[in-house]
Amino acid sequence: MNLESIAKKIINVNLSVKRKDLVVIRSGPESIKFAQMLAYECSIIGAQPTIFYNSSELSLKTYTYIDVNYIKDKPKLNDILSKDMDVEIIIDESNPVLASRLPQDKIQVMRKTMKPIRDFEEKRLIKKDLKILLMGYPTENIAKSLGITFEKLKRVFWNSFDIDYEALYKYNETLAKKFKNANHIRIIGDKTNLEFSVKGRECMNGCAILEHEKMGFINMPDGELFFAPIENSANGEIYFDLPSLWHYGKQVEGVWFKFKDGKVVEYKIDKGQDAFEDVIKNATGDKLNIGELGIGTNPNAESTGGLTIVDEKIKGTIHIAIGDNTLFGGKNESTIHWDFFKTMSKGSLLEVDGKPVIVDGKFIE
Repeated sequence: MNLESIAKKIINVNLSVKRKDLVVIRSGPESIKFAQMLAYECSIIGAQPTIFYNSSELSLKTYTYIDVNYIKDKPKLNDILSKDMDVEIIIDESNPVLASRLPQDKIQVMRKTMKPIRDFEEKRLIKKDLKILLMGYPTENIAKSLGITFEKLKRVFWNSFDIDYEALYKYNETLAKKFKNANHIRIIGDKTNLEFSVKGRECMNGCAILEHEKMGFINMPDGELFFAPIENSANGEIYFDLPSLWHYGKQVEGVWFKFKDGKVVEYKIDKGQDAFEDVIKNATGDKLNIGELGIGTNPNAESTGGLTIVDEKIKGTIHIAIGDNTLFGGKNESTIHWDFFKTMSKGSLLEVDGKPVIVDGKFIE
């Protein structure tokens, strides 16, 4: 599957872009040619694309030296676009090494400044008045940070794109029936015994076809079911055996959380505890509250060693997020949303109201 055909599918199938749609494409140095492919596909159906360029190098230099008071100024162009654009495509190719050096105190100021704009966009997304696609993009810098070859990252990444999304939607719908009217979730495994409620919370079908989605946001590659748990319901412990690489280059591995009444009250991290604490220290809101239960369903996704947008989709794995979840039916408000991954290997179990749904990493049909 070549990049031109992927770009065509994203515009015409996944996002269903229409004539006269104002399409904002956010790109960087590694993905600029792919952004041009997306813009071309928009133009030939009569949409109106514009490419916005940024880079990790520019971000690091800017946030290192900019006066923090300037970051507090309302970004006028982003404010205008939040009201007028119809489609936004964000290609995340951030260099983890440079991103890890971004000053988190200034990043937090930026998050606060952008929050009213993001809140407005979120309302549009919920009404499907706005379409946003967040997609990853493989680069040599990301591969190096993950500890794998660039060739492997490219193979795994683009293979996870190369699926039948209509079939994925139908598979997810069948699996979602096991969660219909669900109340009590229990997860058992290595250093894991966690319980929480999803009563009244909708099971979301992440299938990357916006016309099938219940909101205007998708990410790619896709393939998951996900919930917003009841905010104060999580109790117990859980161990995440897969690494996690967060958006700002913060890497963690071997994460153990203890939840009480929905909040992380204890944690141990085998690798990257300083990175975790740097993010948490500068985040605000319900940053330590359980925010999501996700279940991977993409049959082609494989572990990259921590790239969230791929690893959370691996079929038979689960992920738990802490932080914000207002976009998909929760009440947590925070400046972060951070996912952590578990393989559900031998001896693991996910139960829904006492009935097994995942046993040893396999779905019970």
